[in-house]
Amino acid sequence: MFFGKVFLAVVCISLAAAAPAWAQRQPWQAPNGAVESRLDACTVGFHALNRVAMDDFQYGANTTIKRIRWWGVVLDPTQQQLTKRFFIAIWGNQTAGVCPGGCNPTQIVANWCLAPTTAVAGQDCNGRTVYRFSVCLPAPGFTAAANTKYWLQISEIDTESARLGVEDFRWSGYRYPEDADHTRLCDAQQRDAAGASICTIFDDCVPAVETDLSYELRTTCFVIVFPPIIAAPIGVLAEVRPLGAASGPPIMVEALQLDGDGTGHLDAELPDGQYEVRLIGMGLARPKAMLNVMGGQGTSSFFDVFVGDLNNDGRADGNDTQLLVNGLLHP
Repeated sequence: MFFGKVFLAVVCISLAAAAPAWAQRQPWQAPNGAVESRLDACTVGFHALNRVAMDDFQYGANTTIKRIRWWGVVLDPTQQQLTKRFFIAIWGNQTAGVCPGGCNPTQIVANWCLAPTTAVAGQDCNGRTVYRFSVCLPAPGFTAAANTKYWLQISEIDTESARLGVEDFRWSGYRYPEDADHTRLCDAQQRDAAGASICTIFDDCVPAVETDLSYELRTTCFVIVFPPIIAAPIGVLAEVRPLGAASGPPIMVEALQLDGDGTGHLDAELPDGQYEVRLIGMGLARPKAMLNVMGGQGTSSFFDVFVGDLNNDGRADGNDTQLLVNGLLHP
Protein backbone atom coordinates (compact mmCIF):
# COMPACT_ATOMS: atom_id res chain seq x y z
CA MET A 1 0.00 0.00 0.00
CA PHE A 2 2.72 2.47 0.95
CA PHE A 3 6.07 2.25 -0.78
CA GLY A 4 8.69 4.44 -2.43
CA LYS A 5 9.63 4.70 -6.05
CA VAL A 6 12.25 1.97 -5.92
CA PHE A 7 11.39 -1.30 -4.25
CA LEU A 8 12.01 -5.02 -4.26
CA ALA A 9 8.68 -6.79 -4.45
CA VAL A 10 8.13 -10.34 -3.24
CA VAL A 11 4.67 -11.71 -3.92
CA CYS A 12 3.68 -14.68 -1.77
CA ILE A 13 0.95 -16.41 -3.74
CA SER A 14 -0.86 -18.58 -1.24
CA LEU A 15 -2.63 -21.45 -2.92
CA ALA A 16 -4.86 -24.01 -1.25
CA ALA A 17 -4.14 -27.73 -1.11
CA ALA A 18 -6.72 -30.46 -0.53
CA ALA A 19 -7.24 -29.35 3.07
CA PRO A 20 -9.11 -26.12 3.88
CA ALA A 21 -7.06 -23.01 3.12
CA TRP A 22 -7.65 -21.42 6.53
CA ALA A 23 -7.65 -23.26 9.87
CA GLN A 24 -9.25 -20.25 11.47
CA ARG A 25 -9.80 -16.92 9.81
CA GLN A 26 -9.91 -14.20 12.42
CA PRO A 27 -9.09 -10.93 10.61
CA TRP A 28 -8.84 -7.74 12.63
CA GLN A 29 -11.85 -5.45 12.52
CA ALA A 30 -11.82 -1.78 13.53
CA PRO A 31 -11.88 -0.51 16.23
CA ASN A 32 -10.62 -3.55 18.18
CA GLY A 33 -7.68 -2.88 20.49
CA ALA A 34 -4.59 -4.97 21.21
CA VAL A 35 -2.91 -7.04 23.95
CA GLU A 36 0.65 -7.38 25.20
CA SER A 37 2.86 -10.18 23.86
CA ARG A 38 6.58 -9.75 24.57
CA LEU A 39 9.48 -12.04 25.46
CA ASP A 40 13.15 -11.56 26.14
CA ALA A 41 14.92 -13.41 23.32
CA CYS A 42 14.55 -15.70 20.30
CA THR A 43 14.74 -18.98 22.18
CA VAL A 44 12.34 -21.72 23.24
CA GLY A 45 13.46 -21.14 26.81
CA PHE A 46 12.21 -17.56 26.69
CA HIS A 47 10.99 -15.50 29.60
CA ALA A 48 7.86 -13.42 29.15
CA LEU A 49 8.44 -9.73 29.74
CA ASN A 50 5.21 -9.27 31.63
CA ARG A 51 3.05 -11.34 29.20
CA VAL A 52 3.01 -13.36 25.98
CA ALA A 53 -0.24 -14.07 24.13
CA MET A 54 -1.57 -17.07 22.19
CA ASP A 55 -4.79 -18.30 20.54
CA ASP A 56 -5.97 -21.80 19.58
CA PHE A 57 -6.65 -23.43 16.22
CA GLN A 58 -7.64 -26.86 14.94
CA TYR A 59 -7.98 -28.63 11.56
CA GLY A 60 -10.35 -31.43 10.60
CA ALA A 61 -7.66 -33.13 8.47
CA ASN A 62 -3.86 -33.40 8.53
CA THR A 63 -2.78 -29.99 7.21
CA THR A 64 0.56 -28.29 6.63
CA ILE A 65 0.70 -24.59 7.53
CA LYS A 66 3.08 -22.56 5.38
CA ARG A 67 1.98 -18.97 5.81
CA ILE A 68 0.87 -16.98 8.86
CA ARG A 69 -0.75 -13.56 8.98
CA TRP A 70 -1.58 -11.50 12.05
CA TRP A 71 -2.57 -7.93 12.94
CA GLY A 72 -1.03 -5.62 15.53
CA VAL A 73 0.06 -2.13 16.55
CA VAL A 74 3.60 -0.79 16.73
CA LEU A 75 4.33 1.41 19.73
CA ASP A 76 7.78 2.87 19.00
CA PRO A 77 7.44 6.42 17.60
CA THR A 78 9.64 5.79 14.54
CA GLN A 79 7.87 2.53 13.61
CA GLN A 80 11.18 0.66 13.38
CA GLN A 81 9.48 -2.39 14.91
CA LEU A 82 7.93 -3.06 11.48
CA THR A 83 11.35 -4.27 10.24
CA LYS A 84 12.14 -6.51 13.23
CA ARG A 85 11.84 -10.27 13.69
CA PHE A 86 8.99 -11.75 15.72
CA PHE A 87 8.89 -14.96 17.74
CA ILE A 88 6.30 -17.34 16.24
CA ALA A 89 5.53 -20.56 18.07
CA ILE A 90 3.02 -23.39 17.93
CA TRP A 91 2.11 -25.06 21.20
CA GLY A 92 0.49 -28.40 21.92
CA ASN A 93 -2.55 -28.66 24.20
CA GLN A 94 -3.58 -30.71 27.19
CA THR A 95 -7.04 -31.12 28.68
CA ALA A 96 -5.87 -30.98 32.28
CA GLY A 97 -4.88 -27.60 33.64
CA VAL A 98 -6.06 -24.40 35.20
CA CYS A 99 -8.13 -23.17 32.23
CA PRO A 100 -11.62 -24.65 31.65
CA GLY A 101 -12.80 -26.58 28.59
CA GLY A 102 -9.54 -28.48 28.07
CA CYS A 103 -7.83 -25.28 26.89
CA ASN A 104 -4.30 -25.55 28.26
CA PRO A 105 -1.18 -24.93 26.11
CA THR A 106 1.40 -27.44 27.26
CA GLN A 107 4.70 -26.93 25.40
CA ILE A 108 6.15 -25.50 22.20
CA VAL A 109 6.25 -28.02 19.34
CA ALA A 110 7.60 -25.68 16.62
CA ASN A 111 8.99 -22.15 16.58
CA TRP A 112 10.59 -19.59 14.26
CA CYS A 113 11.98 -16.05 14.50
CA LEU A 114 10.99 -14.27 11.29
CA ALA A 115 10.74 -10.75 9.90
CA PRO A 116 7.30 -10.18 8.31
CA THR A 117 6.14 -7.88 5.58
CA THR A 118 3.49 -5.37 6.59
CA ALA A 119 0.58 -3.31 5.31
CA VAL A 120 -1.59 -0.66 6.96
CA ALA A 121 -4.98 -2.15 7.91
CA GLY A 122 -6.68 0.77 9.69
CA GLN A 123 -6.90 2.44 13.09
CA ASP A 124 -8.06 1.08 16.43
CA CYS A 125 -10.13 2.84 19.11
CA ASN A 126 -7.00 4.50 20.52
CA GLY A 127 -6.13 6.09 17.17
CA ARG A 128 -3.16 3.76 16.63
CA THR A 129 -2.30 2.44 13.17
CA VAL A 130 -3.02 -1.28 12.89
CA TYR A 131 -0.72 -3.25 10.58
CA ARG A 132 -1.25 -6.60 8.87
CA PHE A 133 1.88 -8.78 9.26
CA SER A 134 2.61 -11.71 6.90
CA VAL A 135 5.31 -14.39 6.86
CA CYS A 136 5.98 -17.55 4.90
CA LEU A 137 7.29 -20.33 7.14
CA PRO A 138 10.56 -22.03 6.16
CA ALA A 139 10.04 -25.36 4.40
CA PRO A 140 8.48 -27.72 5.25
CA GLY A 141 6.24 -25.53 7.44
CA PHE A 142 4.26 -27.13 10.25
CA THR A 143 1.95 -30.13 9.84
CA ALA A 144 -1.02 -30.05 12.19
CA ALA A 145 -2.60 -33.42 13.00
CA ALA A 146 -6.32 -33.83 12.33
CA ASN A 147 -8.71 -32.94 15.13
CA THR A 148 -5.87 -31.83 17.38
CA LYS A 149 -5.88 -28.53 19.22
CA TYR A 150 -2.85 -26.26 18.87
CA TRP A 151 -1.99 -22.74 20.00
CA LEU A 152 -0.38 -19.95 17.98
CA GLN A 153 1.92 -17.50 19.78
CA ILE A 154 3.15 -14.24 18.19
CA SER A 155 5.50 -12.13 20.32
CA GLU A 156 7.85 -9.18 20.15
CA ILE A 157 11.51 -10.19 20.76
CA ASP A 158 12.79 -7.56 23.19
CA THR A 159 16.52 -8.05 22.52
CA GLU A 160 15.90 -7.45 18.79
CA SER A 161 13.13 -4.87 19.10
CA ALA A 162 13.20 -1.17 18.30
CA ARG A 163 13.76 -0.21 21.95
CA LEU A 164 15.40 -2.52 24.44
CA GLY A 165 13.35 -2.99 27.57
CA VAL A 166 10.32 -1.14 26.19
CA GLU A 167 7.11 -2.57 24.74
CA ASP A 168 7.10 -1.95 20.97
CA PHE A 169 4.28 -4.23 19.74
CA ARG A 170 0.80 -5.39 20.73
CA TRP A 171 -1.23 -8.13 19.05
CA SER A 172 -4.62 -6.92 17.85
CA GLY A 173 -7.77 -8.53 19.23
CA TYR A 174 -10.64 -10.30 17.50
CA ARG A 175 -14.21 -10.44 18.79
CA TYR A 176 -17.12 -12.69 17.92
CA PRO A 177 -19.56 -12.77 16.19
CA GLU A 178 -17.54 -10.98 13.50
CA ASP A 179 -17.37 -14.33 11.69
CA ALA A 180 -20.83 -15.86 12.11
CA ASP A 181 -19.76 -19.23 10.64
CA HIS A 182 -16.85 -19.70 13.02
CA THR A 183 -17.09 -22.23 15.84
CA ARG A 184 -15.28 -20.95 18.90
CA LEU A 185 -12.87 -23.42 20.47
CA CYS A 186 -11.09 -21.73 23.40
CA ASP A 187 -10.53 -18.24 24.72
CA ALA A 188 -7.25 -16.59 23.80
CA GLN A 189 -4.75 -16.63 26.67
CA GLN A 190 -1.64 -14.98 28.03
CA ARG A 191 1.27 -16.34 30.09
CA ASP A 192 2.87 -14.02 32.63
CA ALA A 193 6.53 -13.75 33.60
CA ALA A 194 6.15 -16.56 36.15
CA GLY A 195 4.59 -18.89 33.55
CA ALA A 196 1.08 -18.69 35.01
CA SER A 197 -1.85 -18.87 32.59
CA ILE A 198 -4.33 -16.02 32.21
CA CYS A 199 -7.31 -17.92 30.77
CA THR A 200 -9.37 -14.98 29.53
CA ILE A 201 -7.87 -11.75 28.20
CA PHE A 202 -9.10 -8.27 27.32
CA ASP A 203 -7.74 -5.76 24.84
CA ASP A 204 -6.83 -2.16 25.71
CA CYS A 205 -9.94 -0.70 24.07
CA VAL A 206 -12.82 -2.44 25.88
CA PRO A 207 -11.37 -3.93 29.09
CA ALA A 208 -14.70 -5.41 30.21
CA VAL A 209 -15.19 -7.52 27.04
CA GLU A 210 -13.03 -10.60 26.49
CA THR A 211 -11.12 -10.88 23.23
CA ASP A 212 -9.53 -13.47 20.99
CA LEU A 213 -6.59 -12.59 18.71
CA SER A 214 -6.51 -11.69 15.02
CA TYR A 215 -4.65 -14.08 12.71
CA GLU A 216 -4.99 -16.31 9.66
CA LEU A 217 -3.23 -19.53 8.63
CA ARG A 218 -2.50 -20.54 5.02
CA THR A 219 -1.63 -24.02 3.77
CA THR A 220 0.72 -22.99 0.93
CA CYS A 221 3.00 -20.09 0.04
CA PHE A 222 4.41 -19.41 -3.42
CA VAL A 223 6.82 -16.57 -4.09
CA ILE A 224 7.07 -14.22 -7.09
CA VAL A 225 10.15 -11.97 -7.07
CA PHE A 226 10.50 -8.66 -8.93
CA PRO A 227 13.62 -6.58 -9.57
CA PRO A 228 13.80 -3.01 -8.26
CA ILE A 229 11.49 -0.97 -10.52
CA ILE A 230 10.53 2.65 -10.88
CA ALA A 231 7.11 4.09 -10.01
CA ALA A 232 5.47 1.08 -8.42
CA PRO A 233 1.96 0.45 -9.80
CA ILE A 234 -1.00 1.61 -7.77
CA GLY A 235 -2.66 -1.77 -8.18
CA VAL A 236 -1.70 -5.09 -9.75
CA LEU A 237 -3.84 -7.90 -11.12
CA ALA A 238 -2.42 -11.39 -11.59
CA GLU A 239 -3.69 -13.64 -14.37
CA VAL A 240 -2.84 -17.34 -14.03
CA ARG A 241 -2.99 -19.82 -16.92
CA PRO A 242 -1.73 -23.40 -17.35
CA LEU A 243 1.68 -23.37 -19.01
CA GLY A 244 1.29 -23.66 -22.77
CA ALA A 245 -2.15 -22.07 -22.81
CA ALA A 246 -1.01 -18.44 -23.05
CA SER A 247 -3.68 -17.55 -25.60
CA GLY A 248 -6.54 -19.05 -23.62
CA PRO A 249 -8.60 -17.40 -20.90
CA PRO A 250 -6.99 -17.27 -17.44
CA ILE A 251 -8.15 -19.84 -14.93
CA MET A 252 -8.15 -17.09 -12.31
CA VAL A 253 -7.64 -13.34 -12.05
CA GLU A 254 -7.03 -11.75 -8.68
CA ALA A 255 -5.89 -8.43 -7.26
CA LEU A 256 -2.68 -8.49 -5.26
CA GLN A 257 -2.84 -6.97 -1.78
CA LEU A 258 0.44 -5.08 -1.70
CA ASP A 259 2.38 -4.70 1.52
CA GLY A 260 4.51 -1.66 2.22
CA ASP A 261 7.61 -3.00 0.46
CA GLY A 262 5.67 -4.20 -2.58
CA THR A 263 5.03 -7.68 -1.23
CA GLY A 264 1.62 -9.01 -2.22
CA HIS A 265 -0.47 -12.06 -1.43
CA LEU A 266 -2.74 -13.77 -3.91
CA ASP A 267 -5.30 -16.04 -2.25
CA ALA A 268 -5.86 -18.49 -5.11
CA GLU A 269 -6.35 -22.26 -5.24
CA LEU A 270 -4.30 -24.31 -7.70
CA PRO A 271 -3.06 -27.91 -7.74
CA ASP A 272 0.57 -28.83 -8.37
CA GLY A 273 1.68 -28.12 -11.91
CA GLN A 274 3.23 -25.49 -14.14
CA TYR A 275 1.52 -22.15 -14.71
CA GLU A 276 2.09 -18.85 -16.46
CA VAL A 277 1.59 -15.76 -14.31
CA ARG A 278 0.96 -12.44 -16.07
CA LEU A 279 0.86 -9.17 -14.14
CA ILE A 280 -1.32 -6.25 -15.16
CA GLY A 281 -0.71 -2.91 -13.51
CA MET A 282 -0.19 0.76 -14.05
CA GLY A 283 3.33 1.26 -15.42
CA LEU A 284 3.85 -2.45 -16.20
CA ALA A 285 4.06 -3.82 -19.74
CA ARG A 286 2.13 -7.01 -18.80
CA PRO A 287 5.17 -9.10 -17.82
CA LYS A 288 4.82 -12.85 -17.51
CA ALA A 289 6.81 -15.65 -15.87
CA MET A 290 6.42 -19.33 -15.04
CA LEU A 291 5.29 -20.60 -11.66
CA ASN A 292 6.16 -24.23 -10.91
CA VAL A 293 3.82 -25.44 -8.14
CA MET A 294 5.15 -28.56 -6.43
CA GLY A 295 4.61 -29.80 -2.93
CA GLY A 296 2.98 -26.58 -1.86
CA GLN A 297 5.94 -24.42 -2.88
CA GLY A 298 7.23 -22.58 -5.92
CA THR A 299 9.02 -19.45 -7.11
CA SER A 300 8.37 -17.32 -10.17
CA SER A 301 11.13 -14.84 -11.06
CA PHE A 302 10.44 -11.53 -12.79
CA PHE A 303 14.03 -10.30 -12.98
CA ASP A 304 13.61 -9.43 -16.68
CA VAL A 305 10.71 -7.06 -15.99
CA PHE A 306 11.06 -3.39 -16.88
CA VAL A 307 8.56 -0.64 -16.30
CA GLY A 308 6.80 0.45 -19.47
CA ASP A 309 4.03 3.06 -19.49
CA LEU A 310 5.27 5.37 -16.73
CA ASN A 311 3.23 8.38 -17.82
CA ASN A 312 0.05 6.29 -18.14
CA ASP A 313 -0.74 7.38 -21.70
CA GLY A 314 -1.45 3.86 -22.89
CA ARG A 315 1.93 3.37 -24.60
CA ALA A 316 5.40 2.25 -23.51
CA ASP A 317 7.58 4.57 -25.62
CA GLY A 318 10.26 7.27 -25.53
CA ASN A 319 7.99 9.67 -23.67
CA ASP A 320 8.45 7.48 -20.57
CA THR A 321 12.26 7.85 -20.59
CA GLN A 322 12.47 11.08 -18.59
CA LEU A 323 10.34 9.63 -15.80
CA LEU A 324 12.63 6.60 -15.70
CA VAL A 325 15.75 8.80 -15.47
CA ASN A 326 14.18 11.00 -12.80
CA GLY A 327 13.30 7.91 -10.79
CA LEU A 328 16.91 6.69 -10.92
CA LEU A 329 18.31 10.08 -9.91
CA HIS A 330 15.75 10.72 -7.19
CA PRO A 331 14.71 7.39 -5.62
